[in-house]
Amino acid sequence: MRLFKHLLFATLLVIATACGHHEPDGGKTPDARDVKRAILVYAVNNSSLAYDFKDDYREMLTALSSVDNPDCRLLVYYTESDSECGIYEAVKSKVNAASKQGEYEFVKRKSYRRDVPSTHPDRIADVIDYALTLFPNAAYDLIFWGHGMSWRPDFSDHQLNAPIKPKGYGGEYNPTGSKLDWTSISELAKAVPDHKFQTIWFDCCYMTGIEVVYQFRDKCSTFVGYPTEVWQDGMQYDEVLPYLLRDTPDVVGGAKAFYAHYAANQDPVTVAVIDMSKIEPLAESARIALKTGESRPSESVLLNYSRSRNWPFYDFRQFFSLTASLNGDTSAAANLESAVADAVVYSAAFGKNFNQHQWDVTLISGLSTHYYKATDSKEEKYYRTLDWYKRVYE
Repeated sequence: MRLFKHLLFATLLVIATACGHHEPDGGKTPDARDVKRAILVYAVNNSSLAYDFKDDYREMLTALSSVDNPDCRLLVYYTESDSECGIYEAVKSKVNAASKQGEYEFVKRKSYRRDVPSTHPDRIADVIDYALTLFPNAAYDLIFWGHGMSWRPDFSDHQLNAPIKPKGYGGEYNPTGSKLDWTSISELAKAVPDHKFQTIWFDCCYMTGIEVVYQFRDKCSTFVGYPTEVWQDGMQYDEVLPYLLRDTPDVVGGAKAFYAHYAANQDPVTVAVIDMSKIEPLAESARIALKTGESRPSESVLLNYSRSRNWPFYDFRQFFSLTASLNGDTSAAANLESAVADAVVYSAAFGKNFNQHQWDVTLISGLSTHYYKATDSKEEKYYRTLDWYKRVYE
């Protein structure tokens, strides 16, 4: 899975060997102003997921060839070696005589050196800012690719000797292969400009925590992610991207295709699509639920999206609805459940969790939450800095 699969670092430096690349051309494509839609994939692939990115790389090109829509563009940022990263654009190289469809390849648009980790918020902001200049009239979507751990902080200084802490977003190896670097959710959200993306899709574990979603409330119109882990294969780009590479994208259709792939193989899978225009009413309903009284549900009765009780992510709807009910306010509980139904426009979960145990899918809302306990731990102190805490708990 994307969080836990750790391969030998020696396998991580071969990403570029299977892919033919062009030298940077330093400019925009001639028809840049005519492009209607563009997708940026930001991949932290210098990690234990390196070989999985190679598969996704090929799937992306397959998707472009199957859609062959001249009004849409795909941009991908990734690490090509331990010394260099780059932004690539998928461009049509030739037309297949049999299918009459275009065949695509990635052409480099800009190079970056590896002396700054791909998890550094300044690097993320720079890549996004540059990508947004390439197609000035296009509607943009953003896909974050890599490891994820919801809101949990990394406490990283973003130096190449950063300590190993499996938290936040990223999980990038430094050139020695002995350390990892992560981006905290608050840092990541700050690196993304407001109101520039229609959809943000996290192809990572655990990223539909309400704390993450709320931190991104001004960043996109639609948010897609997985409340649980996801197997290391992640999104099937050849199956999902065709739904997104349309003049009018079908985000729910893409999420359904993602779910169907795993469910057909009887593999655990979850996915949720969230309407960000409904997030503030959802937050208000959660705040009201907390204010109904001091009673809180027992953790033992809550659905846990994590395989571990050491860092549980509980179902959002169940936690807040039970809180209101335990305090005798059934109206607040009903309002909370209605707000969830409005915000989560699509949610799906397989009948078994990642421990291969049956679970009650009717309890699964697609959103998770932290069980806040007001301790002085590093995690709880960081939690109190998040926008969600300030909106709901203060």
